[in-house]
Amino acid sequence: MHKLFFSFFLVMAIVVLNNGCSPSKKSSIEVIGSWVNKEQIQGKKANSVFVVVLTQNMATRSLMEKDLAAAATAHGIKAIQSLSVLTPVTGVPDSVVVAAFLRQVKASGTNTVLIVSLLDARSETKYIPSSSYSYQPYPYYGYYGTYASYYASTYNTISTPGYYITDNTYYIESNLYDVASQNILFSIQTKAVNPNDIDKASKQFTETLIEEIKNNGMLQKKS
Repeated sequence: MHKLFFSFFLVMAIVVLNNGCSPSKKSSIEVIGSWVNKEQIQGKKANSVFVVVLTQNMATRSLMEKDLAAAATAHGIKAIQSLSVLTPVTGVPDSVVVAAFLRQVKASGTNTVLIVSLLDARSETKYIPSSSYSYQPYPYYGYYGTYASYYASTYNTISTPGYYITDNTYYIESNLYDVASQNILFSIQTKAVNPNDIDKASKQFTETLIEEIKNNGMLQKKS
């Protein structure tokens, strides 16, 4: 279980440091899938939630749990952040960690548990050629005709070279569970591309998640 305690935000911090001098990359966060357990959620009302973000980065975990708890509170739902009652530990059996988690959830008095975790992380590096360069072999372009024209054209191209860019994509899963039965109530999968700022990414992720929950009829939309 300890191996699962990481998130895309930890990887993101490394990415930002490694790519600080590269051209800016487009970032986005979007829902790519969701599922509602209509049988289990029927007649249930989430009036309180225990929020858990699985990551080894305590600053990131605190930030995300704070944002998610604030969003829940804004919708009239009592929220408990896991870090406020659970002390991260290492070197102990998984069974001990799980038992402590279950005790704290029960003691919190909440009727639902929200767990956010990373499903997958992928990086793809691609070459972006110079904007003035469009390769076509001889004899398509006339500048191949003499070495002077070829030199002049190619020199201009390599003087304004292209660059490599790495797109980082993270797949995050958010599951809500009923405390009494421990059954899952809904699952939402989210894709984050090139999240370059932890604070902004956390808030955008929270807004995206809340909107999807509303779209599924599990929260009342504000007029």
